[in-house]
Amino acid sequence: MANPAIPGLIKRNEHPIVGKGASKGHLLQRLPSFAAAATLAMLLAMTLATAISIRTINQSQSNLRFEELVDGVSLEVESEFSKSLSELAAIRGFLEASDYVNLDRFRTFASALERENWSVHALGFIKKVDADGIADFNRMMSAQLDDEFDLAANGTKAYYLPVAFTYPETLGILNPGEDLVDHPRYTSVMNQAETERRIVASHPIPSASNPHDQAVVLVFTPIFDQADDPAGSTNLRGFGTGVYRVADFLSGPVERAELGDVEFRVVDIGNDGGQQEVFPVPNGKTDEEWAGGITHVVELDLAGRIWQLQFSKPEKFGITQLESQMWLIVLTAGLVITGLATVSMYSLIAGRQSVQSDLTLMTSRMNTLLDSALESILLVDDNDRVVWANQSYANVFGYSDPDFIIGTEWESTRTGVGVKFNNRRKFIRRLTEINSNRELAVTSEDIQITAPEARTLSMTSAPATGSSSEYLGRLWVFRDVTQERTVDRSKSEFVSMVSHELRTPLTSLTGFIELVLDGAGGEVNRETERLLQKAHTNGLRLSRLVADLLDISRFEAGNLGLEFSELSLQGLLTELVESMALQFEQKQIDVKLKLPENMRAVWADRERCAQIFSNLLSNAVRYTPNGGSVTISAKINGDQVEVTVRDTGEGIRPENQARIFDKFVRISNNGKRPPGSTGLGLAITKTLAETQGGSVRLESEYGKGSAFTVALPVAERPE
Repeated sequence: MANPAIPGLIKRNEHPIVGKGASKGHLLQRLPSFAAAATLAMLLAMTLATAISIRTINQSQSNLRFEELVDGVSLEVESEFSKSLSELAAIRGFLEASDYVNLDRFRTFASALERENWSVHALGFIKKVDADGIADFNRMMSAQLDDEFDLAANGTKAYYLPVAFTYPETLGILNPGEDLVDHPRYTSVMNQAETERRIVASHPIPSASNPHDQAVVLVFTPIFDQADDPAGSTNLRGFGTGVYRVADFLSGPVERAELGDVEFRVVDIGNDGGQQEVFPVPNGKTDEEWAGGITHVVELDLAGRIWQLQFSKPEKFGITQLESQMWLIVLTAGLVITGLATVSMYSLIAGRQSVQSDLTLMTSRMNTLLDSALESILLVDDNDRVVWANQSYANVFGYSDPDFIIGTEWESTRTGVGVKFNNRRKFIRRLTEINSNRELAVTSEDIQITAPEARTLSMTSAPATGSSSEYLGRLWVFRDVTQERTVDRSKSEFVSMVSHELRTPLTSLTGFIELVLDGAGGEVNRETERLLQKAHTNGLRLSRLVADLLDISRFEAGNLGLEFSELSLQGLLTELVESMALQFEQKQIDVKLKLPENMRAVWADRERCAQIFSNLLSNAVRYTPNGGSVTISAKINGDQVEVTVRDTGEGIRPENQARIFDKFVRISNNGKRPPGSTGLGLAITKTLAETQGGSVRLESEYGKGSAFTVALPVAERPE
């Protein structure tokens, strides 16, 4: 049957136009053929150009993704440096503030730092000993080594720099009693630290315990008397030192970055320009040629030493097999579409005038109402053709006039002209997902644009329906929220910075209080001990608040850094209950642990899971009255393990349950402030569970208690 949309084609077959005497009417009849031929040529050219552009874009995307990888690894390594050196700053403060330090006091303070998850391998104190202090030092070291010790056994000197204390012991690197005043490697570093009054790192050296697989760096910080003259006279008491393993700096960032087949190494640059590879192979060949060459170099400063992070970019890095073949797919699809478009040209020309009139009328009406809006507004019909767009949309997406895109297929104009997105594929995929669901409404989702200027857009979309609820198309609204997001980021960065700066003095504060309570400053009477215990308790509480604020800022920045592994919740929960036994006993709370013997392991981060259940158990203790009970139970539900912490406390009113997981929300049913609550614990718990692929839910009846259930995926490692 003949297609009624292309009668001109049938007419030309019945009445072919030949010869030079063809009339003007015949030429008009051939107009669809001329238009089809022109369209064919244009589409072929566009298809070829698009295929070539896709190959170019793939290469650009590969370079961009590799640069993002390099930046991420560099920032993580630099963060590890800063974190690692904080313990040395704390030990310096302790040594400078203490008039007398012995081995027990030093190890007490160092062990307090160790409980804060320190990253330093070992800490030490190198004491400056003058001639009149040799006898006292000999007695101290003889008692420490349980053997006769003579500091001046190798000759008399103006002063000595022996290793007084280490924690833990690091034989072969820092040997107790070893005099470093003329050490071939460390003396110049200590002289520089004393002269410049700052922390200075040594040249990397092989580890004494594992010289083939490890390299270590010694970092020295000078210790001066606090009574130094501000005018410049100094009295050096010695040096605090930290032993850091290079692999500890780098293994975490490298593992989290998942470098895969990326060739990567770290090279120490000496003062004379000499280079020494320190990771992954200590004393490796820094001049070894990589197949792709060194493509990216980042220099980092580690306490006065320059380290180079060298990367070699693999070919087609970050490009999937589908992306690498996309140009060929586009070329093939373009040829097919070109053929279909050529055949359809007759019907398109015949109906174009009518469609254009309708679109012009609709555009005129909508322009009157919406063209002055600040939001970028776009309306597409049920065939995904652009019906209307305002000037703000054209400006944001790189069009000089919205009329240029009205009537076009929206799929071809989604990403605009000259506009680059932070994650273009994700943006296109999300638009397709929304557009394919004719009932879906999206209230607000952020989109990041990086060029021609960086901005953040909040996207809203809703289906447009007629009086009979039939689907007519979809309305899209994009609102510029760049300033709002900048303010949010500044707030989070400020909270993170302030919290980070508070950690070291808080650690030192609680450490000093512990020393005083242990009798380091003399006997403490009962009233002073009571006041110090209160100060210590409040210091620990403030430390927990600072840690919670740091966690919240990491969540908001997407920088949590989880380390997944198979985890036995049975063992973890047992440890937590035992560690909190004193708290349960003080309130006479009966704790019941009902865990199945065949309980499966989960795939999660052990430290963060401990934080989740510690928060829930602390809440149970806080809100359960004396003589109550707390029950911890577990079960398998499909591919998840569910752990429930149930208490017999006061419960939560129904109107408060919706806000229980919000930040800084502290629910009080009886009008009293919850003791010890910061309002962050449950917000952190919910975020940690969801970040590990799980969830947390609440069941509560006011007056009878509450039950929090955490679901985590079983230990089947994802692809």
